[in-house]
Amino acid sequence: MFDQIVAPIADQIQEFERRLDRALDSDVGKVQTMGRYLGKNRGKHFRPALSLLAAQAVGECSDTAIDAAVGIEILQTGTLIHDDVLDSAEFRRGAEGLHVKWGNHAAILMGDFLLVKAMEVLVGLGSIEVMEASTSAIRRMIEGEILEDEKGGDGELAIYFTMIDKKTASLYALACEVGAILGGGNEEEISNMSTFGNDVGMAFQITDDLLDFIGDEETLGKPVGNDVREKKLTLPIIRALKNCENGEAEGIRTKVHRGVNTAEDWQEIQTFVQKYGGIEHAKDEARAYAASAERSLRGLPGSDAITALKLAVHSVVDRER
Repeated sequence: MFDQIVAPIADQIQEFERRLDRALDSDVGKVQTMGRYLGKNRGKHFRPALSLLAAQAVGECSDTAIDAAVGIEILQTGTLIHDDVLDSAEFRRGAEGLHVKWGNHAAILMGDFLLVKAMEVLVGLGSIEVMEASTSAIRRMIEGEILEDEKGGDGELAIYFTMIDKKTASLYALACEVGAILGGGNEEEISNMSTFGNDVGMAFQITDDLLDFIGDEETLGKPVGNDVREKKLTLPIIRALKNCENGEAEGIRTKVHRGVNTAEDWQEIQTFVQKYGGIEHAKDEARAYAASAERSLRGLPGSDAITALKLAVHSVVDRER
């Protein structure tokens, strides 16, 4: 499906790949080595693709829009490196994390290097609008990371949505907003694209949290149940806890906070979440954000880029990894 999504921007994606490789070059050997390792274990570049499609949907997928997509991908990569260190996650996309191969110290510094490199690229575009959007998104992402440690009690559902809005959705919003800015969109088109990206990001994160309960480890390229083992309460389990009106909920909550260390504990939590509707609720919530994202595109004229953006929305909620 991804090939269909990027079909309208196939040439631009190829140029994006070339520029990304060049952007990760360094005359410091270890940085170069880690950069090449990251290059070999890349994802699909979904956010840059959204940015390029947003540019094309409102006007033109220009040379500058390609550079912006490079900056956004580097920003995403840097944040993921820091994420893996904080979460002690051993694998990313089926490959060992940077901190596993080179240690936390080197991984954190490489993440810092990439964040600065991303800003260098984005500032170099010479657009005040892009700079303002980028710094705002980075601030929100850091706030979201800090919020992830909050234990909300009765407010944990609100904290969860605020956290994923900041930590995850803000980068999707940035990708689409920057694409629309550099594509020559008007104020309304830029706003709609930002909203579109934000809703796609919300749907993506909820689906990601859902797959942590029902996904296949081999397909995901990482173990399922990671969030629970890291004592994180995500939407499926938060909703199940709220739906359960007996003492079973408190036992599950205590188990998560103390740490899930055995297969039996994990099976008990999976069963609880399924029994009390956490899985179906999360699916419905992801679909609702996906539908909202599609509505944001209604004011734009039909085009191959718009069709691809709609396909991208469906791919987010229908994915298996």
